[in-house]
Amino acid sequence: MPLTHTEFFARVKRGEIARAYLFEGLEEYVKESALEALRRAILPQGLEPLNESVLTNPTASALVECAETLPVLADRRLVVVRECALVTAEKAAANAQDAQRLASYLDALPETVCIVFYCKGLADGRKKLTQALCRKGAAVRFDPLGDAELVKWISARLRAQGKTIAPAVALHLSFVSGRALAGLSQEIGKLAAYVGERQEITQEDVERVATRTAECTVFALADALVAGREAEAFRLLNALVEHGEGRIGALAMIARQYRNMLHAKLLNSAGVPQDQIAAKLGVPAFAVRKLLSQAQKESAAALREKLDLCVETDYAIKSGRLREEAGLSRAMLRLCAHANAAQGQQ
Repeated sequence: MPLTHTEFFARVKRGEIARAYLFEGLEEYVKESALEALRRAILPQGLEPLNESVLTNPTASALVECAETLPVLADRRLVVVRECALVTAEKAAANAQDAQRLASYLDALPETVCIVFYCKGLADGRKKLTQALCRKGAAVRFDPLGDAELVKWISARLRAQGKTIAPAVALHLSFVSGRALAGLSQEIGKLAAYVGERQEITQEDVERVATRTAECTVFALADALVAGREAEAFRLLNALVEHGEGRIGALAMIARQYRNMLHAKLLNSAGVPQDQIAAKLGVPAFAVRKLLSQAQKESAAALREKLDLCVETDYAIKSGRLREEAGLSRAMLRLCAHANAAQGQQ
């Protein structure tokens, strides 16, 4: 099993540094922080340029030659290998002989080197070198932080700037601006500057200052559609389009939202815990609570009907029977009309 980032940092802190690592996963900020932790642990201050090499998709010969080079006034040198076709999911051709040579070389790595195969995103588990690194226990998986860990991370970053934030507000920030730590780091800086001398970050501050992701806007759009608030729904759609989302993409996001509402409602009715619903839908637990809140306003049959409307509209646009703008506008008008009709019957 790959190491988690928590296990990796703990081992580095204890001075347990392997000769080879495979860094993979979707959380790039923590991944870069892990590489920086290795730099601090391995490279003597002032001698970093002499003892670190960064290679981009090297041949096996070039990598071996670099790994065999002795460090200068240090115990180890650090070799960072980026965009290596032998481990990444990119379609770039991988040399089978190079893969076999490097897989075998892992057993012969000198004690004077630490090699990091750094993947942006996920590695390709089908590739020979990836499998060899995993067998050697060299793989470190950088997954997005869970809710509790994310709250702790946001709170620590704000505490370093003399600010506090309640756990619920921290989760709201992650919902509004996304869970990628690189983006959140920027939002935290903006919030700290916005509140000035005031210590506590409030939900109102987040609403006023934080940059909204497309996902957050789609949740708000779904809220408007479910409530039949036509003007608000079209305003939010225009915001999506202005930020570069195509209308076909926006329709797909609306359809996904109704699909997730339906599935969340059915799973919740069957007694499935919210953390398991989150895992099945592939969304954070915080998002599940919002989905269930939206789904409470609709019956399962109504949600199915609205999902079918989105799917039918998508097909009509792609088959040329409807233009994108007209098709999406008509679908949204019908969704709002259904919601208002249902409210009138209550």
